[in-house]
Amino acid sequence: MDRQPVVCHTCTGVLLAQDPRDYTPQRGRLIVANGYCACPSSAPPAPESLVRRQPHTMQMPLNQTTMVNA
Repeated sequence: MDRQPVVCHTCTGVLLAQDPRDYTPQRGRLIVANGYCACPSSAPPAPESLVRRQPHTMQMPLNQTTMVNA
């Protein structure tokens, strides 16, 4: 299993973990001592298709009926 680095090489802050199980007492002590990484994110922006939301259409369950012109 490929282990991710725990501390940022630039600011020495603790990097966010991908898995909650990675938050160990040792990592907690590092967070208290060094804080979290404050460097700007280097992740590319999300594709526009993920940013735009598709209109949500509400569908009724098959077992429910509506009264029309009641």
